[in-house]
Amino acid sequence: MASLGTTLYLRRIHWQMMLDDITERDLEEACGLIAGVDQTSLEVYAVTNILHSPVRYRMDPEQQLKYFNQIDDNHWDLLAIYHSHPQGFKRLSAIDIAEASYPGVIYLIWSQTNGEWKCQGYLIDKGLVEKVEIFQIEDEIDETE
Repeated sequence: MASLGTTLYLRRIHWQMMLDDITERDLEEACGLIAGVDQTSLEVYAVTNILHSPVRYRMDPEQQLKYFNQIDDNHWDLLAIYHSHPQGFKRLSAIDIAEASYPGVIYLIWSQTNGEWKCQGYLIDKGLVEKVEIFQIEDEIDETE
């Protein structure tokens, strides 16, 4: 996949969908996929963490494949992979960097500060990390997308 750059535009509804997912699964790392075009979100897919761990995640491979196929069928891009750090680690972990498997795809890390969830984005390629700017945008979807 081609590099998407250092900016991601998330529709407010998609931001809220991720926030709802990580809040509901606050005892384990929540995880999922964000699909779209032109660095702008069109869909969020929450995926089961088959490890059910508060410090690690592994996406359910059947769900992941199903969503990858939907993304491909819609001619969208995999823009980002998100997961939460419910134990409070506020940035990428060494494991996150070592296990990053999708160069050009943004990794979103959700963590809490004073009880409020925050999100940070990163591009990871061969152990190199670059911070990504995340902008929330209005929810209107252009029919030409």
